[in-house]
Amino acid sequence: MRLIARMAVTARSGTLLSLMLLGVFSTQARAQVHVNINIGPPAPVIVEAPPQMLFLPDPGVYVAVGIPYDVFFLSGHYYYFHGNNWFWGPGYGGPWTYVEYRGLPPGLQRYKVVQLREYREREYRVYRDQGRNFSGKHFYAASGNNDRDGDRDDDGGHGNGHGNGHGNGRGNHGKGKH
Repeated sequence: MRLIARMAVTARSGTLLSLMLLGVFSTQARAQVHVNINIGPPAPVIVEAPPQMLFLPDPGVYVAVGIPYDVFFLSGHYYYFHGNNWFWGPGYGGPWTYVEYRGLPPGLQRYKVVQLREYREREYRVYRDQGRNFSGKHFYAASGNNDRDGDRDDDGGHGNGHGNGHGNGRGNHGKGKH
């Protein structure tokens, strides 16, 4: 009888030890799992000329019009929505860097892309109808690659905001007629 009791205690101890070791090893195994998701840059934005950027009062952002891309301007950066991902860059032509949704400015986080597109189309209709008499805030986007005049001077590729309606690409352009 004593032998049977000793065997039962030993078996329980072994089971307990096995469970403890299993718990330790499974914890270590979970700690070693890594997930890497690489979202490469999107296809480049290719347009003939710098797109017109119109201010959308409802979300408080500028949007590129007349091009088949979802390009926005806010807080000194251009944002590009492509393939259900957001990217930012120094100009409408990139280079583009992936940005997580929570890293977007509030003006872009508050609205679904479908809503932003609706606002864009509404404002673009007004812009086309009014032509040179359009009084909303707008500017021509900066490419982000080179200066408009081909050199690398202190305007950082955004111009000085004077002359032929090509604002400085930083959102502080006020109203203008182009």
